[in-house]
Amino acid sequence: MPVNYQQVQLQIKEMGQNAPRMARDLRERADTGRELLAGFAKDLDYLRGLLEQAAADNPGLRCAAPREEPLDYVFSAPPFGEHLPVLLAADGSQVNPNRHDAVEFGLINVGVFRICPGRPLAPSEQVRTTLLYAQDLDSEQERLTEELVALKRDLTERKTLADLAALEPQPVITLTDGPLELFLQSRDDRRLDEQFDQYLDVLEELAAMNVATAGYVDKPSSDLVVRLLELVKLRDRPSAAGRERPLRGLTDAALFADLLGPGQRSAVFTIHSRTSQRFAERLGGALELCFFYLNVGRPDHPSLARVEIPEWVARQPYLLNLLHAALVQQCAQMAGAAYPYALHRAHEVALVTMTDKRQVAGLIWAELWKNGVIPGDMSNKQYLKDLPGRGRRSS
Repeated sequence: MPVNYQQVQLQIKEMGQNAPRMARDLRERADTGRELLAGFAKDLDYLRGLLEQAAADNPGLRCAAPREEPLDYVFSAPPFGEHLPVLLAADGSQVNPNRHDAVEFGLINVGVFRICPGRPLAPSEQVRTTLLYAQDLDSEQERLTEELVALKRDLTERKTLADLAALEPQPVITLTDGPLELFLQSRDDRRLDEQFDQYLDVLEELAAMNVATAGYVDKPSSDLVVRLLELVKLRDRPSAAGRERPLRGLTDAALFADLLGPGQRSAVFTIHSRTSQRFAERLGGALELCFFYLNVGRPDHPSLARVEIPEWVARQPYLLNLLHAALVQQCAQMAGAAYPYALHRAHEVALVTMTDKRQVAGLIWAELWKNGVIPGDMSNKQYLKDLPGRGRRSS
């Protein structure tokens, strides 16, 4: 049956009636957030003390931690220096195993786009494809989950970048879409821990080469700096930090939108979280995760991105400036949609279509028949879903 539009319309009407009040509340919180940002911008030791106290009461607290720069620090994009970088951007796509398919398999496709910003050199691209089949799908009676496939994809992206960066003259920038921090939902899966450790190993390889590594988060909804400012509001009740949200709904992007002009970045912050602690424990803290906000929009229309970087990049002004300049230059190439050109091209290279999936399934089917193995049938549910004229629905 189609969507019950009568019920939806009633809910939309209710949402519209509540929208002005919600917008007014959010404006008030934004004003409070900006006042706190300006008022405590230089009180870094005080904020660190609040964070230490709150984290003792709430080990799962997740927020930004101040570094050396004032919270309201603004830095304009520097020009490229004498040594222009090689930029390697990677993006991944995957096919998750589906037990309803006639031939069950997974696939990871990583596309890499190489460009030299500021130099008249032709860009290049390449693809690395990994098939997950048979023993990859069922190891010791443990199914290959979507979370594990996603982690394998992230690992393959970074490993490919590390392999290619080793062949390039310095300086090198590597760029991926999304955060460097990874979130593992299944804490009791040994395979996830193994893949995560390999991910950290690859970051160590990039650190050893002193590569300017970054994860680019477009249209971020995070509120890490907001959560830090909330510690001031909750200073008399540190145990409430992270549990009570006096500035709930306010994002960092909204907080910095009026502060950062086009091409400008914010101060660099450290990520305080349980997950990021695993990064900080490696290589004497060189892998600790940091971030800054970057306005890649226009004067009349700010557009903020969050850029995650490891500690070894954050503590080197040369690498930080090189990355800043490259991101502004890359986003300027995308007229009307500020997003790094190299990442956009890497996504196009990596994309796996439904036609690609069917062709790979056909190749596997043919090879099994060739070797005397009769493939199974797709499930009846999948057969009915794939009938011509039926719309695609969720399972």
